[in-house]
Amino acid sequence: MAEWSGGSGSRDGGGFRKGYPLGEWKERIMIQRSSLGNDKAGNHVLVWEDYFCCSAFVNGLSGKEYWEAAQVNAQRDVYFIIRYCSEVAGMDTEHYRVLFRGQVYNITFIDNVRYQNRMLKLRASLVKR
Repeated sequence: MAEWSGGSGSRDGGGFRKGYPLGEWKERIMIQRSSLGNDKAGNHVLVWEDYFCCSAFVNGLSGKEYWEAAQVNAQRDVYFIIRYCSEVAGMDTEHYRVLFRGQVYNITFIDNVRYQNRMLKLRASLVKR
């Protein structure tokens, strides 16, 4: 499991966090990755393993996105904005999910903000248990 410490230095003096104040990147999230495993009977099962822990800016949907989500009862969608690094470069919506404050969130969309390889914006939905 890799971990990014969230230090204050960056390639551009913190510019990758522009619009998201440094103090707001304080939430810790765990990104999990799925793999195939076997249960006691030898059946194939999906297993979630801790993959990468990092600091994130977390925010609910706003404006048009919020109202569109509300129309389909998806008001529990949030954004996790994280620093781009080699560990998250190959993430997809099928094999990865986020643990945040004891809740599981399925990633529904991954945005490499402005294709600059500095921030990833993960849109995720709370998993109903």
